Amino acid sequence: MAEGVGYYFKVPSLDKVPVTYDDEVNELGSEYKLLAEQLGESENIRKQSIQQLREWISKNAAIKRCRTDAPFLLRFLRTNKYSFLRTVKMLENYLRALVIHKNWFGDLDVDEPELSALIDGGYLFSLPKLDAKGRIVYFSFSSGFDLKRSSIASAIKMNHFMGEVYFDTNEAQCAGIVCIYDMEKIDMSVLGQISLQDVRTLVELLNNTSVGRFQELHFVNAQKVTRTFANMVLQLMSEKIRSRVFCHPSIASLHAQVDKSLLPKEFGGSVPASEMIAKFKEICRQMRPRLQALDGMEIDVKQDTIDAWKDNSHGIGGGVIGSFRKLEVD
Repeated sequence: MAEGVGYYFKVPSLDKVPVTYDDEVNELGSEYKLLAEQLGESENIRKQSIQQLREWISKNAAIKRCRTDAPFLLRFLRTNKYSFLRTVKMLENYLRALVIHKNWFGDLDVDEPELSALIDGGYLFSLPKLDAKGRIVYFSFSSGFDLKRSSIASAIKMNHFMGEVYFDTNEAQCAGIVCIYDMEKIDMSVLGQISLQDVRTLVELLNNTSVGRFQELHFVNAQKVTRTFANMVLQLMSEKIRSRVFCHPSIASLHAQVDKSLLPKEFGGSVPASEMIAKFKEICRQMRPRLQALDGMEIDVKQDTIDAWKDNSHGIGGGVIGSFRKLEVD
């Protein structure tokens, strides 16, 4: 749970043309209003763009059931700086991903055993406070991922779960998200479970469907084998994402860039991770009906699209981009 975040708990309608559209949006604070303006937003543009997007959804024969509430639509509009063409393309890709990759993106239930184990272990949760720039901060203990209790698919689902908890909020849409990953326990026993095809597919999905405005990604205590693996993944990422990745050889290095008072006690802060995780899980339980409603979204997907997404041709060969060590912060 992050304090000061405008969460939504109401279960959204999935009717393409509901009797009444849900226009409820949390008011923007002054700092977030300025950030929204930098994304091309004004009150008139926001209202007109939401209306235009709803009309497009209503006339799209392939879309059968879809959220039309304002916070959901603003995810795509703000991410794409109100470009209508980019917005509708990303929304279609998002809906297709939900259909094609149900094992990764479906059944977002905080009480599902594997997801519950990941949260309880601290694999991924949000820190209680926003950072100085008003951004939500994710934290991950690699020790929270246990192959005996959770699968790689559930770890992927957990990352999607986090997005669905936060991506409707003004904080995530306008200021963005900072991610901190403790990589100490990630070794070949874990990396060996990840196929290169899955990596390619995930990068494709990140590039074409994700509305997450990830501003900084900090990796701490990564083993050499993990840095090598990261090199292969980074070459598939956009330069924009690569420029936001930082690899820290120690916790002290992380403190040079991230306010340690935000962090769990185990990483130099004052609040034990167990307390932070308990608060986060409480929010997830309150949001459970809202998240599970996402399984009802529907879009017709042609077989050639399914085949293309499951067998995209972007290879990992061709050498790595630089060395991951170049991203280390001294």
